[in-house]
Amino acid sequence: MEKRKNILVLAYMVSPYRGSEYSVAWNYIINMSEYNNLTVLYGTSGNHLGDNTDLEEYLRINSVPNVDFIFVKPDKTAMTLNWLNTHDILRYTFYLAYNAWHKQVYRIAKRIVDTQNIDLIHYLGPIGYREPGYLWKLDKPYMWGPIAGTCNYPYVLRKCLSMKSFIKYQTRSIINDFQLKHSKRLKRALSACDVLLTATTEAQDKFMRIHNRSSVYLPENGIVAANSSDSIADKFGGGIIELVFIGRIDGLKNLGLLLAALTKIDDIGKLHLNIVGDGTERAKLEAYARMHGLSERLTWHGQQKREKVFKILDKSHLHVITSLQEGNATVVFEAMAHGVPTLTLDHCGMHDTICDDCGFKIPIVSYEQVVADITDTLQRCIDNPDILKTKAEETVKCAENYLWDKRKPVFLECYDEAIRKFEERHK
Repeated sequence: MEKRKNILVLAYMVSPYRGSEYSVAWNYIINMSEYNNLTVLYGTSGNHLGDNTDLEEYLRINSVPNVDFIFVKPDKTAMTLNWLNTHDILRYTFYLAYNAWHKQVYRIAKRIVDTQNIDLIHYLGPIGYREPGYLWKLDKPYMWGPIAGTCNYPYVLRKCLSMKSFIKYQTRSIINDFQLKHSKRLKRALSACDVLLTATTEAQDKFMRIHNRSSVYLPENGIVAANSSDSIADKFGGGIIELVFIGRIDGLKNLGLLLAALTKIDDIGKLHLNIVGDGTERAKLEAYARMHGLSERLTWHGQQKREKVFKILDKSHLHVITSLQEGNATVVFEAMAHGVPTLTLDHCGMHDTICDDCGFKIPIVSYEQVVADITDTLQRCIDNPDILKTKAEETVKCAENYLWDKRKPVFLECYDEAIRKFEERHK
């Protein structure tokens, strides 16, 4: 067996209880610690920078072999800047706080590299490319990713957004494009990176086109274990199609697009939508649902623990994601693991992950076309429910492609490649 590597990992968000970026890091740590000794620098396991409650509570009664967690507590500068963000005074001060925290991480990482035997540094997450951090400055083999964040919202779907949200996301798109092309620190980080991983093929293409930088395509998350076909068979045949939407209820996650499509379904009584999550647009969308006679067909669950979310998925026939902008939504993998096909807009990470066997991809041409295509797809499922049963069976098969057991050798190969390239650069 190959000698275990000592890897210094930067994972800003880590939690054994949460989804999204938290679970990306947690699943990586649990799986890769089988083969390596990991020193993990992190900044939060809770709601905000500096909140390490989740992980500290977990570690009080559990151990994670071969892993040393180091909580990088934000200093006064970072905490003050983030206080302005968390109290809705100056929301974008988070990015200043986050950058200040990365400078702390660099100082701690440098001490570790100077005093311990570290074979490789891996900047794991979060997946956004816009904060390259500073660990690339250390004289060690360096791997970054999987990263994304290059995707902008589709301008043709601007009708989905309120004026306030439109200004916000349009501004974000302009800044994002500028930063991707011109950020000096990004260019230096890419130049120092021995292996780059990209979470979507769109990000892979953009880094190659803009920076002439090759990368390994690898979705940031995977599936720990998948349901069998036998476990999903019993939920079909009840007469009602159970839809599920999981995510923040805001302009970016775009639940309103799905509700607009539901208003056009002829026999809406054959559909029921479970909505898991909360957010700034919930009250507005609840009012919209009442106005259009949808309320009896919707159940608003609010925020739920992952165990409850999984129980809802186990009873669902179709997961719907209408996000205007994503990397690879963790919930797509969670739905797949539970044998639930996904209806999604055909962009971002969903373009890569969802195929015709395990879901439906809606092309993006115009707002009216997207609403009509979602409506038509749902109507086809109502008219022929066996479509969803077949999709569910195929989803179980597709899930095998995203199991962590298949992801682990990719990381291991990338580690060897990063060390090899580093040694070549230093000959």
